[in-house]
Amino acid sequence: MITRKYLLFFAFIICVIFLSSCITLDPIALHGDIKGSVTDAETSEPIQGATIELIQSNITTDTTSTGNDGTYLLKNIIPEDYEIQASKFAYGTSSKDAKVDQAETSKIDFTLSGVPIPNISITYLDFGLDLTSLRFTISNIGKRKLSYVINTSQDWISVYPFSGEIISETDTITVTINKTGLSDSIIYKQKVEITSTGGPSPLQDTIGVYLNGVLDARDLRDYKIVRIGTQTWMAENLDVGEQVETFYGGLNNGIIEKYCYHDEQINCEIYGGIYDWEEAMQYNPSDSGTNGTTRGICPEGWHMPTKKEWQTLLDYLGGNQSAGGKLKETGTMNWSSPNTAATNETGFKALPGGYVEGTGLAGTDVLWSYEINSTGTFWTATIPSLQVFESSSLQVT
Repeated sequence: MITRKYLLFFAFIICVIFLSSCITLDPIALHGDIKGSVTDAETSEPIQGATIELIQSNITTDTTSTGNDGTYLLKNIIPEDYEIQASKFAYGTSSKDAKVDQAETSKIDFTLSGVPIPNISITYLDFGLDLTSLRFTISNIGKRKLSYVINTSQDWISVYPFSGEIISETDTITVTINKTGLSDSIIYKQKVEITSTGGPSPLQDTIGVYLNGVLDARDLRDYKIVRIGTQTWMAENLDVGEQVETFYGGLNNGIIEKYCYHDEQINCEIYGGIYDWEEAMQYNPSDSGTNGTTRGICPEGWHMPTKKEWQTLLDYLGGNQSAGGKLKETGTMNWSSPNTAATNETGFKALPGGYVEGTGLAGTDVLWSYEINSTGTFWTATIPSLQVFESSSLQVT
């Protein structure tokens, strides 16, 4: 009997010890908090929506934003040494050291100074062949006076005004090209540089200046252009869009799709992309106007040429029989010999990129490439119509 009682008593003690071990102190209670406010250095008004970041070893460990009254609170922070930053658009960033102690609340306030932020209306100026003057604007979307100075990369580019100060107004800048001594057959790529001051460090903005070409804003590729009679034409074939394999064909999926001859990208780089008519027209109906209005896959401000516009070009060059030579690139680097009558006197530089042909529905076609180096085929916006430049003649169908 004595032994049994002893065992029961021992089991009771073990149970009590086990139950007591489940009662522990909440470790979060040992953590600390940081609170504070963010105000405008000039007006002393609270700044709503400022971002507060707690940083340790260059890694953000916690973040919050200030409320309507400009205050913030970071809770349950492991006691350590940190860096804390306050920032907001149009203000400079402020950083402070922050030490978090157990079960204590640290108070860290920030005062942010406004900074100027230039807003440039464009990223490039495209003068083409005809324009000699274009404009852009500079405004200030920051919190402090903005001063700017504008420099050009070439003496034949001038700007007015070339300097100024902006608080809340907008300045209009005129850029003028002096074409004296410049060639119409060369694409010029230069720039205008804007240096803005008023904040902790100068800011640099650059505007591209393009002359004698057309810049495609979709991929920032520029193409040569040429004036023939009263018309202005691109003197390089378009190469825009995503390449698709000729085995599968393209789809009407809202994405510009192109073929490259034999599916080799180098052929697109040399001769341009090859497109289905529907794709080239971006699935718009046939356009038979004297002056086309269908942009298709062309850069903004340009359009697919109609059959009438092609015919105007051919008539200006003396008719279908003689126009081909005047439009074709000379020599046999790209055209097969003998490249009869090729003079390229127009600067159009037609290339023999061949064509892709097949049958079936889009997406299920088996397509094949034909006649590179001997045929250049160009769509018109008018159905049914092709302009075909061959090594010895021009065909119109």
